[in-house]
Amino acid sequence: MAFSTDGTADEAFQYAFDDLTGGGTVVAGASTFQFGAPATMGSDTTLTGVGGTRFVASQTGTVETVLPTEEQDARVPAGHDIVRLRGDNVAVTNVEFDAGGTQRGNQAVQADGCRGVLIANNRTVNGFQMALSVTRCTNVSVVGNEVVDPNWYGITTRGAPAGSDKDLRQSRNVVIARNRVSGMKFNNIAPYNTNGFLVTGNVVFDGGHSLIACSPSQKGAIVGNVCRNLDEFAPDPGGEAGIELEYKETHLRDEVKGTQEALTYDVTVSGNQVDNCPVGVLVRTVPADEGNQGARETKRPFGFSVTGNTVSETGTGILVRSGADGVVATNTLRDNGTHVEEDDDYTTDIERGLNVTR
Repeated sequence: MAFSTDGTADEAFQYAFDDLTGGGTVVAGASTFQFGAPATMGSDTTLTGVGGTRFVASQTGTVETVLPTEEQDARVPAGHDIVRLRGDNVAVTNVEFDAGGTQRGNQAVQADGCRGVLIANNRTVNGFQMALSVTRCTNVSVVGNEVVDPNWYGITTRGAPAGSDKDLRQSRNVVIARNRVSGMKFNNIAPYNTNGFLVTGNVVFDGGHSLIACSPSQKGAIVGNVCRNLDEFAPDPGGEAGIELEYKETHLRDEVKGTQEALTYDVTVSGNQVDNCPVGVLVRTVPADEGNQGARETKRPFGFSVTGNTVSETGTGILVRSGADGVVATNTLRDNGTHVEEDDDYTTDIERGLNVTR
């Protein structure tokens, strides 16, 4: 059926999504589609592009930037989400998303409250506050995407629609694999508030905060990634790292404070290559109030393993600022200012051994 719209491509795609009452696939042709607002997908729906499919966001105004720099004005272009996922068994594949230079209030793909999510083989360019994000989702795979130059985050489980109160709600069973993510102010890959996760086979570089960071997250693994080149952008206390296991009080909603979901534990960091970062692998607690260092004693990450990684050309190869019941062993450390450092005041039962230094 052919029809025309009075506005932008989001109207046509929303019509197509709504018309799939029993589920199905929407195929976007090899064209550039200008969006003026988000389009929302429901359950049992797949959106897929063909060679040359490109979705472009529009500017909706300007907003104040966060942590302005000499290179950036105090106000920056604001945009909108392009595709929102709001159902079970949903997928977005083979689309290039272009933020059109907008930097705040916009995400290329944002999933909320979904069970069964696949985001694969897409490319995002030219902005986005958070490029690919999910929150409150279960059974998620983010695989084979290229994410270039978002303003804040690349792939994350903390995002929510602009103006929403759904940020930082926990997701479960998340796989982030074989993506290439570069050019951030904040984290390239950030499985925040995630229980049961795997971050593997990604190439991440040119970040502003830690390249891969979980905070807080439980029962996961960060395995076989390549992390390089971190230029700190407004670092937190203790610096930023290629890979970070963190308990950060500002990443907690009131309903999880004091529960196991608020902690970082049972995380394995193994077989990664990290180079040219201020810190290679960092384990730490960041209190909401920097003056309250007691949080580093009671809420530190625990039950973690940092093994078999190669870390080179960092200020500190492996830094445990706070932590308990951890293992730091069998790592190869080359050309670091300090190879392994542990803060004895805020760590207990950290097993160290068989690390090779050069």
